[in-house]
Amino acid sequence: MENYIVRIYRRDSADPNKVAGVFESVEQETENTFTSLNSLVELLATECPDQESVED
Repeated sequence: MENYIVRIYRRDSADPNKVAGVFESVEQETENTFTSLNSLVELLATECPDQESVED
């Protein structure tokens, strides 16, 4: 299981794709910023190089 902390600091009510915040990976101890929902999804989709993908 992967654990993340997502902090959203700004969002635009007129354009839901415009959000700004910080994405933290607890296990990797990394912190990345994002400025749109697409960039947040990309951060979530990035696989950890040292973990294998497990399918149910």
